[in-house]
Amino acid sequence: MGIQDYLDNRFSRIRDFYTPETEELKLSCSETDKVRDVLPLLAEPTQAGLAVLDKQKKAAGIITERDIVKHVAVEGKIAAGLKVMDLMTHDPVTIDFNASCTDGLKSMLVGKFRNLIVLKDDRFVGIISILEAAKGRLVATTTKSEDLFVALSSLQEELPSSDLNEDANSVFEIFKKSGKNILIVTSSGLPVDYLTSGEVKRLKLQAMSNINSTM
Repeated sequence: MGIQDYLDNRFSRIRDFYTPETEELKLSCSETDKVRDVLPLLAEPTQAGLAVLDKQKKAAGIITERDIVKHVAVEGKIAAGLKVMDLMTHDPVTIDFNASCTDGLKSMLVGKFRNLIVLKDDRFVGIISILEAAKGRLVATTTKSEDLFVALSSLQEELPSSDLNEDANSVFEIFKKSGKNILIVTSSGLPVDYLTSGEVKRLKLQAMSNINSTM
């Protein structure tokens, strides 16, 4: 296992924290569904939004309880013929199943919304809320912080470093000699991340496990 592989899989992913759609838990509806018919789905205490799918089952929009509340505040009622397409947000922001929770959280904070449609191979699979993404972000940063990374980068000349393309054994040898956190740099020497002592050991163990599984 190389450093790049480890970093790609280290952070908490959307797939670990999103709410998947199942037969028991419906998280989507059709553009032509009546708003009155989807109200029971939005009444679930943990569900504030539904993905709106077109005839090809592609995500065409999203409708939330907030959309309905705003409509009622203006119109005073929900007309019997009012359809989801009349209230939904078109061309919704989506996120890939394998993306990081950090990216999902950023999208929602920047866009000022609370639910994000999750796609796997461009197919709708579920929804992640801002609280779920925040939980994933917290898990990813429990033992690491951006401030520490900045501080380590400023000490680049004093800390050992390893190229992003090195393998686990090379990194472990560097750690054995220094016993310090290791800066991860690009081929041009630009710091892009760092590994704590615990991560170096974990990387080594994962590499050994991969070797044993192929024997």
